[in-house]
Amino acid sequence: MTAVFFVETDIALIEKHHYAMLKRLAVESPLRRARICLHPDREDPLHEMIIAFCRDSYVAPHRHHDKSESFHLIEGQVMIVTFNEAGEPTYRVTLGDPSTGKPSIYRLNCKLWHTVIPLTEFVILHETTNGPFIRHQTDYAPWGPKDGDIPAIEAFLHRAQTQTMAEPPPRVLKPPMPREEP
Repeated sequence: MTAVFFVETDIALIEKHHYAMLKRLAVESPLRRARICLHPDREDPLHEMIIAFCRDSYVAPHRHHDKSESFHLIEGQVMIVTFNEAGEPTYRVTLGDPSTGKPSIYRLNCKLWHTVIPLTEFVILHETTNGPFIRHQTDYAPWGPKDGDIPAIEAFLHRAQTQTMAEPPPRVLKPPMPREEP
């Protein structure tokens, strides 16, 4: 089980000691991650979470129904990989906190299979997605390894990071640049 905390006040503040706490709890968690939910409960229409991942945390490939999600890296580096229906990688991007010079903000606007692969000892990110949380609105890929199958997970993660990519989704290759409003 992942350590999950909900903010119960009208104003949510995250301080340096919260990051240290999340890392400690992630190390102790069987899933090797922990989160603070800045929203008050699972029914909230906007979910914002500060999540700490250990490098060996496995996020099964999944996709969301009618939801977008975004990540803002606070600490460390993570690879996001998208897949086609056959489980072949179609896009990879490495995100990092601002000190790395890598992109630090990512948003997925469509129903694509994807996974999150921590690349550093710890990753801390701010995730935002639509609520409410409804478990059956997330599909887990039938070709993805199950939690606990370490050899299959290691092989999957290696393939996700190194396999030649299949035909990428056209809208992912060249994201539009921000434009000024008139």
